[in-house]
Parts: sequence; C-alpha cells; structure tokens
Amino acid sequence: MNARQDLPAPNAAVGADAAWASLAGAESAEALCRAWLAVLCSLVPDAQVGLLLLQDAGGSYVPAAAWPEGTELQRLADIARECLATRQGVRRQHAGHPVQLAYPLAAGNALHGAVVLELLDPSPEAARLAARLTHWGAGWMADLFAQRELVQARQRLDESAFLFEVSLAALAEPDFRQAGLTLVNKLAARFGCHQVQLALASGAALETAAVSHSAWFDERANLTALARAAMTEAFDQRRQVIWPEDPELPDLHTLRMAHGRYATDSGSLALASQPLAIGAAPPFAVLLFERNTVFQPAELKGMELLAGVLAPVLEHKHARDEGLAHHTRRSLRHAAARLTDASHPGLKLGAGVLALCLVIAALVPVEHRVSAPAIVEGAVQRAAVAPFDGFLREAPARAGDTVKAGQVLARMDDRDLQLEKVRWETELEMALRKEREAMAQADRVNQRLSAAQANQARAQLDLALSKLSRVALTAPFDAVVVKGDLSQQLGAPVEMGKTLFELAPLASWRVMLKVDERDIARVQPGQGGELVLTGAPGQRWHFKLKSVTPVSVVEEGRNYFRAEAELEGQEGVKLKPNMEGVAKVAVGERSLLWVWTHRFTDWVKLALWQWTP
Repeated sequence: MNARQDLPAPNAAVGADAAWASLAGAESAEALCRAWLAVLCSLVPDAQVGLLLLQDAGGSYVPAAAWPEGTELQRLADIARECLATRQGVRRQHAGHPVQLAYPLAAGNALHGAVVLELLDPSPEAARLAARLTHWGAGWMADLFAQRELVQARQRLDESAFLFEVSLAALAEPDFRQAGLTLVNKLAARFGCHQVQLALASGAALETAAVSHSAWFDERANLTALARAAMTEAFDQRRQVIWPEDPELPDLHTLRMAHGRYATDSGSLALASQPLAIGAAPPFAVLLFERNTVFQPAELKGMELLAGVLAPVLEHKHARDEGLAHHTRRSLRHAAARLTDASHPGLKLGAGVLALCLVIAALVPVEHRVSAPAIVEGAVQRAAVAPFDGFLREAPARAGDTVKAGQVLARMDDRDLQLEKVRWETELEMALRKEREAMAQADRVNQRLSAAQANQARAQLDLALSKLSRVALTAPFDAVVVKGDLSQQLGAPVEMGKTLFELAPLASWRVMLKVDERDIARVQPGQGGELVLTGAPGQRWHFKLKSVTPVSVVEEGRNYFRAEAELEGQEGVKLKPNMEGVAKVAVGERSLLWVWTHRFTDWVKLALWQWTP
C-alpha cells in the first residue's frame, strides 16, 4: 500500500472552491495563511502535504499553517532548514517516499519564510508544475508582505508626524498650563477620547494640571479625586494601566481597583493611564485617557511611544515656570535620585571612596608641622678684629678653613712697632739716669720731673709691647672660618677694630628659621622639630626652639619672623655654617583634613572679614 492510500484524497473542485472562499473571507493573518496554503495545495496536482513557515517577532521561523490540518510535520524539518539556509528552492526524493519540494518566500533582501510540499507524483513534469505554482503563490504572498510593510510604514509615518506636531504645539505655548491644555486636547482628538487628563507629580502625590475641553476644573470635586487616584495607580506601579482588563491576556501583577471605581462613577467604558518619565527616572506626570470603546494594542503601544517623546517636552515647560526655590528642591531631589540609582557605577564608587577618605581625613588626628626655610649657624660666632692701625703682613687663613686653637689667622706688620719699642726703651733709660743724678744731687725738682718722664716712657713702652704681642691674630678655639679672605689685601692698611675674620666653633651649632607670618601664631619656644638640609636630604636633625623674635623681615613679598633653634644630640654632627634646608616644627595634633585646607580656610576668613561692612 502506498502513501497515497494512507490519506483520503479530497474532491479537488470542492476543495479548491472552499479554499478560495476561505481566502477571500479571511479576517485574520492566521486564517489567511491557512487559506492560502489550502489554495496552493488544491492547485498543485497530487499534493499530499503542505507546510507554510513564517518569521515571528523574535526572528525564528515557525509553522504558520499546515495542510491538511493535524499533519505530522517532523519529516519536513530537514528540507525546510536547507531551504531557509540557502534561500533557494530544494527538491528531495527518496525511494519509497513522496517527493519533497521547498521554496523560499523572499521580498527583496528580506526572507519571510518558506513553503514545503509533498507530491505523490515523482515525475519531473509534476515537479516543474508544482514549482511554477509555488513560485506564483510565493510571489503573491511576498507582495502581501510588501503591502503590509507599506501599511506599517505609513502608520509609523503618521505617528511620527503626530508626535512632531504635538511636540511643536506644546513648545510653542507660553507656559506649562497652556502647553498641558493643548496637549490633552490634541490627544483626545487623536485617540477619540471624550476626556484626557494630565496630572503632575508633587512629591509622592499627584495634582491635576489639565483636563481636555475644559479651561477650568475643581480639584476638590469627588470625580477629580477619583481620577487622581486612578492615575496614582499607574504612577506608583510605573507602568501603563488599562481598564477593563483584557480577558485573553490577564495581568495579575497590575492593580486596577481605583480605575474600576472611577470608571463606575464617570461612566467611561474604557480607561488607560500612561506614566510620563524620562529614561529610568521616576514618573513626573500621568495621562488618563477616557472613551467608550476598548483601547486596541496598537493604540496602547502608541501611547507608550507618545509618553517617551512628550515627557522631556513637558518637563522642560514645567521647569521654565518653576520658581527658584522649587527649581532648587527639584534639582536636589533629582541629584539624590541619581545618587541612588544604578547609573554610572564606576563614578559613584569613586565618589563613595573619596567621601570615605574625606571622612577619615576629618576624623583622624595627625601631628601638624609648620614648615620654614632654615640656615645653620654657629652657636657662638667670634670676630677677629684689627688690634691697631697698621698694615697687613700675611693672612694664611681663608673662609671655610678649619683652624685649631692658637693657629695664626693673620699677622700685622711690626717693623714700626719694633722701632717704637727701641725708642721708648731709650727714653726710659735716659729718664731713669736723670732721676738717679738728681737724687744724688738732692735736687728734688729734677728728680720728680725725671721720674715723671720715666713713667711716661714706661707706659709708651708697655703700649708698644702690648701691640707687638697682638701682631699675630690667632684662633681662640677650634673653629671654622665663616667669613674673611685677605689673601688679596696683603700690605694694605687696616684700621683698628675692623673685622678681619668671623669664626664659628666646630662642635656647637644653632638653626635659624624663617617662619611665615601665617604660621607664627602657632610657633612657640620649647616646641620640637626636624631639620633636613639640602646637602644631606637623607638625614634628619632634631632640634628644639629656643626663642622667636618679634621682629619680621620682608623677603620675596612675604613677612617672615626669625626663630632660633638648638640642635639636640650634637655629638658627632658634621655640619658646616650657612648650610640651608627645610625645618618642620611640631605644633600639635590636628585632623588631616584641617592640615590640608587650613591655609584656604584662613584666607576665606580674612577675605570675609575684609569684605564684610
């Protein structure tokens, strides 16, 4: 028994007439597909099985119709997949099985689906006839798809034109009230509603802003309150709410009780509430549509599209009418909402880490240290001065030399002093001889005169001897020559009291700090600190403040006060005079944030004091 005997063959004429009648009277896409496949199978001789595959909304190809209904279609899956993959007609024939034909349904570059047939007649003539009829039917179906896409394109163009028109109309109004009234009137005309209401969010509640075909409304009226309650359901759920619920697609997650109460009191047979929101932000307004016919899915989809376009327009108009206080509060609420939503997680994480660091910096105390330029000086500085007026004979010492106690720094010319010494020695000897002669003669007058002359000569001799003893200038202690280089002035005259050299001891140092006047109030004697010199940046010296001078000096446009500090533990310290560095004085504990910002806050306080009348 062959496959033709497995299924009863229908009457071709009766089947074709019924299929054509079904095709003409099809009221849905599903009925149209079944009727089209039945007509095609009735025209193809010896057609046993027919399958129509169409692309669904997800992009997959699924069976849209089968002929006869209830036929097992698994055996047609392989040829259907091959046809869709190659986008070409496919013919298969296996021994003992019917012939399988598959033909793609394409319009331009779009592949809408495929039609698969099984034929009992294996002859090439039957296959060619089936291919021609299938090609004809596929062209008719492709044209149907093209017409449907054209209709959809016209609908989208009409919707876009309306969106453009209503947006321009709202933007052209002078204030938000007029814009809202224009909007609800146009929406009422567009969707055939006898009333459209607009409510604006005020905190967690809604306030009625506009009612179509009405320039005035009573917010305290019971019907207006019920309408606000219905819109609040959509506002709280952040989704579109329709009344009555679609019985074919029940939604158990959407509340509609307030819509039901309002529909009963207002007499409206169909309601639809649409929230208006910008992006993922909470809704700021709700539209309520009312009419006496049920809203279609395409209309509900259009409302959602309108909400996405009109939300920024209404928000802009409302923001322009707000006062400064309301605008500030709304901006703060918006900023707070942005902080708690899921947008920009990286930035928010960074801001959170920064805020945590600032809190820690404001709470954690650290030692506050005042920085100041510093210079090293000897604890005691001794000056080597010219002992008398004379001429410089030699000066072996120079600035920077290290000298021992008693070492000659310079030597004065002593030739004039030696002559003066001989002179006064002679004068003294003569005066003493005269004194003895007068004493022998008992001449008291000449004795006293000679004694006076002897005393005078002795004094002058002592003075000459004293100067001779000071001809050589020696170091009073082990020291370093801080100042003085007379190697180019040998033989030059020098005046008594002129400073020739300055010496500083090697084992005792002091540090002089220049404290900025902005920090002088925090620096007190007795405070400790650390010194780092430019010549030895890796070593630190501890010091203690001894005194702060009350006199300031001006350097580089700023006032500085000199403070003297004493180095602690100077044993083994190898320093040189006039070495410069940076000293930091510990003045107490402060928060890390205060340490970073106190200069700026002090400037702000001073500026406010200066500018305040």
